[in-house]
Amino acid sequence: MSQTTLRRKFAAGLTALATAAGLVVGAPALVGAQATEQGSSASLGSAGSAGSGDAPNAAPAFQPAAGDENPVGFRNWLRPGCTWDPVASWVQLCEVWSPAMNRHIKVQVQPARFGGNAGLYLLDGLRARDDWNAWTRDAQAQRIFLQDNITLVMPVGGQVSFYSDWDRPINLGGNLLEYKWETFLTRELPGYLNAHFGVRTDNNAIAGLSMGGSAAAMLAAKHRNQFKQVSVFSGYMNPTAPGMYTMIPLAMFDQCKCDPFAMWGLPGSPRWGQNDPLLNADKLRDIPMYITAGSAIPGQYDQPSSLQAVFNTFNGIILEGLSRGSTIAFQNTLNARPNQATFDYRTTGIHGWGYWNDDLIAARSAQILPVMNAFAW
Repeated sequence: MSQTTLRRKFAAGLTALATAAGLVVGAPALVGAQATEQGSSASLGSAGSAGSGDAPNAAPAFQPAAGDENPVGFRNWLRPGCTWDPVASWVQLCEVWSPAMNRHIKVQVQPARFGGNAGLYLLDGLRARDDWNAWTRDAQAQRIFLQDNITLVMPVGGQVSFYSDWDRPINLGGNLLEYKWETFLTRELPGYLNAHFGVRTDNNAIAGLSMGGSAAAMLAAKHRNQFKQVSVFSGYMNPTAPGMYTMIPLAMFDQCKCDPFAMWGLPGSPRWGQNDPLLNADKLRDIPMYITAGSAIPGQYDQPSSLQAVFNTFNGIILEGLSRGSTIAFQNTLNARPNQATFDYRTTGIHGWGYWNDDLIAARSAQILPVMNAFAW
């Protein structure tokens, strides 16, 4: 890493740290928090992982309970447009045509163990790759739900997209692409999943980390006929808060070298508010939500052994501070009236896949399987 790059990252980190501190300090006192300490200490997205690049440390291996993984023969045949995915565990890599984006979109799908009709959409972070969804590489989603009666739906691609319909096409490396992710996930993909995997269009949960967490909340708020439960891990729940109008576009540009304002327009434009979970809290009060944020204090998954890893950890601290501050603000707004949300604030944990893997395990048993009635039996 050059000295120029180091200086640039350090300066960016200081700017983000100041913003994070302002958000956390400025957040009102936590009202009715359900802070927990059980289990482990615990994106925008920090650089460094081998997968999506949203955090430096991948999740530990997960061992599901023993049992027949394909008891009714629903998992061992390929659907149209699909091939077997190298991550195994019955995951298929499917090419799904999107008229709105005028191209095929890859989706990793793990069929439900007993052929159940429930689905769980898992959204990636800001640095989402074009070859796999990081929930299958940096985390262990396909192992966590291996014995459960729910179909995992893991869209591939969509870096910096916030899984939203953009105002204008995005220029990625000289390629001008339509970014209509909300349309794809809510109008185009459900029909394919229903026809080929038996997933009902009105019986889904949705979860995401960082950028994907914010997007999961907004997709659930806008499409209540599709999603019955939502999980948000280290999300950014108030993108119109002071400082976020700067931080989000900077993070997007750092990743894509594209025009971040092609998404929702200039800061202050109406679409920023339309995609802010805090400003749409009334639409989320009657849906079960499982929401987490770490303390921004390094924990068990944070043991940097190189200069690059130190920078990644530093960035992860900053990003989790931003997430925690916006999550507290969102909870205060949500708790103004009755709701069905559970908040889990861990005593340690930065912006990293080890913590998000643990979050998914916790959300699975606390809400996802009970709400979706997707237990193995």
